[in-house]
Amino acid sequence: MQDYAIDDNVFSDKRRKEIIDGRIYLMASPSEKHVSIQYNLCSIFNEYFRKGKNKCLAILAKDLYISRTNWLIPDLLIYCKDNNEKKNKKVPLIVVEILSESTWKRDVTVKMKKYAELEIEEYWIIDPDTQRLTIYKLEDGKYEQSELYNLPLPVEEDVPIKPDDEEVEIIKNFSPAFFPELTVSLEDIFNFENLDIL
Repeated sequence: MQDYAIDDNVFSDKRRKEIIDGRIYLMASPSEKHVSIQYNLCSIFNEYFRKGKNKCLAILAKDLYISRTNWLIPDLLIYCKDNNEKKNKKVPLIVVEILSESTWKRDVTVKMKKYAELEIEEYWIIDPDTQRLTIYKLEDGKYEQSELYNLPLPVEEDVPIKPDDEEVEIIKNFSPAFFPELTVSLEDIFNFENLDIL
């Protein structure tokens, strides 16, 4: 991986990239499953926000500019007016990363640390291969695993195993801590039925 000096050309370059501790990472286009999960989860949250009284918004892949040397692009961000007022700055309440072969190590290490430094209350990591969702909550300045949900995989599917894989209880529905009235179905998040039309 090549390092580049950060100058103003980096910021005007339209290629999709993140900058972490001054290092530039060009980002590949996400897979169809990745994009499907993004849109599914964004739709679940925004439909709930439109019906309720929460002044919140789920946004896809918005730049999260921390500083000149740290500029991240989470897969999904959830902003809430109450959270912004409480922290006196516009910071997401929840960020979501969807793992891919090229980014998963950064997602579970350095990006997790950066999100904690921003005091983002929850960090969700979704693994499309294992159909697993892990929720981390901010406690004393760092993330602690709070919840772990996954769907059973079809028997015929050959899925690569990540180093942190372990047996987990199968739970198909859950309610996020900040939105207890919302029931999220894992089957809705991991709904890939219409991918064949692409």
